[in-house]
Amino acid sequence: MKFFELQLTIRSFLEKKHYFFITYFFFLLGFFVVPSVHWHNNFFYGLILFPYLITLQLERIQLISRSNIWILSMIFAIYMCLTLLWAENVVFKDYVYYLRRPVYLFVFLSLTIDLVLRYPKFIDCLFIFFCWVAAISAIVNVFWLYSSFPFPNYRLSFLGGQLRNPVVCAIVYGTVALICYFHVTKWQKSYAWIYTGLCVVLLFTAVLTRGRGPLIALLVTFLIGAVLTRNKKLLAGVLCTMLVGGLMLFYIEGLKQLFMSPRSIFYRLEVWKLTLERIKDVLIFGEGISTEHTFIMADGVKLYHSHSVYLGTALQGGLIGLFMLLNILVFTLWEGFLYFLRENDFTYVALFLFSVMCITTVNYSLMNHPNALWINFWLPLALIAAKKLSSDTAIKSFYQNLYQAKPKV
Repeated sequence: MKFFELQLTIRSFLEKKHYFFITYFFFLLGFFVVPSVHWHNNFFYGLILFPYLITLQLERIQLISRSNIWILSMIFAIYMCLTLLWAENVVFKDYVYYLRRPVYLFVFLSLTIDLVLRYPKFIDCLFIFFCWVAAISAIVNVFWLYSSFPFPNYRLSFLGGQLRNPVVCAIVYGTVALICYFHVTKWQKSYAWIYTGLCVVLLFTAVLTRGRGPLIALLVTFLIGAVLTRNKKLLAGVLCTMLVGGLMLFYIEGLKQLFMSPRSIFYRLEVWKLTLERIKDVLIFGEGISTEHTFIMADGVKLYHSHSVYLGTALQGGLIGLFMLLNILVFTLWEGFLYFLRENDFTYVALFLFSVMCITTVNYSLMNHPNALWINFWLPLALIAAKKLSSDTAIKSFYQNLYQAKPKV
């Protein structure tokens, strides 16, 4: 009894001080400004994960578990880690290392959903925060990098440890650009011109990274958004961008060399071929989450992952793991589309659709320590799950009774 009383006291104190609201935003800020991935991850473990677990309220988790998206995500996470049981050369420290990952995901998804349900203006605060932090960090990094390296020959990378890879930068800044255009400019009409300017900055930043996959995914997302929202100006802008961009790549040799490196494209095709050859031997269950992801190209160059989350998931978890992932994607996109039909807000569909396309050509796994895919994939998924839950009468009643005083946020 003393433990539960202490737990209740700690939880009441933290919630009264809006502790998780504040630390959550600092955690997201860290993606853009913290130079060390190790520091950033430790912030999450020590100041978010541990306090959240020791103050966990079973009733809230029971309500959150009404989300099919949340359940499918947790089943996928647990299955992928259980693939250790048939992986080769697994030692005890591997179990400790990988079995923590479902816990990370559990805390991040549950906390995100909980914050959305508790604070009515949480998503608005989150999106505005992302727009300003991303835009300011982009401007600082552009001036910092190109004051020392030639413009535009050097690919844009960032001071933040989580965003040092240019392709990852393109994914994160593309995500925020979608937020800025589809949500903030719509709901902050008095300041639409400011956020339109921020959106341009973010899009220009994504272009400077020269991440082909994310840029193509971004264009396709804007194109689909223009068609579904019947936005003629956006449609014209996207088509003109495609036409002008295509002509410039075709006629300007220097630009073609910057964006269309044949070696990079051939490496990606080769690593996909090598990954498929390994998948054929472990088609149903995969090699396990701890499997070696080093691939040696024909010219001796080493690549350290499959450059595709879909192929990486199939290699680790077999067709079972891939089916689970595809099930999550289809269900989440469907829920996001239904929300778009109800509320005429394309933001959530845009974010998750962009992510679904991006993970085709980047990374190898969604089961990781905190990294940029948390912003690109798991965050939009959690927001869609929260939007679905927010229409549940029992959940509304629970949060209204629990927090009779409206949070001043």
